[in-house]
Amino acid sequence: MDKACLYGAAKKVIRYLFPNVCMICRRVLVSGVNCSSSTRSLQICTHCLSQFPLRRSSERWFSCLSDPYESDPIPQFQVWALFHYEMPVTMLLRQLKFHSRRYCGTLVGELMGQEFPGDLPVKPDAVVPVPLSDQRLRKRGYNQAEVLGMGLSASLGVPILPEVLRRTRNTKQQSRYSEPEMRQKNVRGAFALGKDWDISGWNILLVDDILTTGATLHEAAKLLYEHGAACVIGVVAATHRELEETDSVKRLYL
Repeated sequence: MDKACLYGAAKKVIRYLFPNVCMICRRVLVSGVNCSSSTRSLQICTHCLSQFPLRRSSERWFSCLSDPYESDPIPQFQVWALFHYEMPVTMLLRQLKFHSRRYCGTLVGELMGQEFPGDLPVKPDAVVPVPLSDQRLRKRGYNQAEVLGMGLSASLGVPILPEVLRRTRNTKQQSRYSEPEMRQKNVRGAFALGKDWDISGWNILLVDDILTTGATLHEAAKLLYEHGAACVIGVVAATHRELEETDSVKRLYL
């Protein structure tokens, strides 16, 4: 038997012994039965994908801060969120963030890339993930925002540049604070521009996993604008927030 035949036989044995399964329900994926070619590549069955809490396209844009203030230097800064913060997305993001299941973030990131609007009035120059501190990055092994951003980068054909932003100190996890002002204080001055980067005139997609009060994204976006960015748009997987009247008004001039 030649090498090509051996290789083909080995692949069949491997597929039989280790079939592709849905990462959520663990059922074996069978093309034409419970998955298509696209959902099979995402390693999810069509039933589980249909359970994702997808927001309507008209309900995905938010003013960044849940508690805006009058002297905000970037009141125009907005965030796009694909999902309601509900199961199974909450499970996938927790697995990504706290249990080293990077593939969960790859799935969510690819869906973000597929759904992100292609009719923006500006052309993005870069995808920039919100950075972790060096201490947290060493502990986790990767930045969950960067994993999500990779799907966006691949879909849009825009480079992902994790070195543009760096975190200057190891802040406490934002989930420890329920009050918006405490979250803002926790991340104040926590970011800096990476060494030797000139972002003057850039249009940037700033990526994180979840939008809560918006304090982290706002602080990072403010720093990018201070260094000359032309436009910064926040992109997250999910938020529990619902639209307010000011969100729909600001969407008109994004």
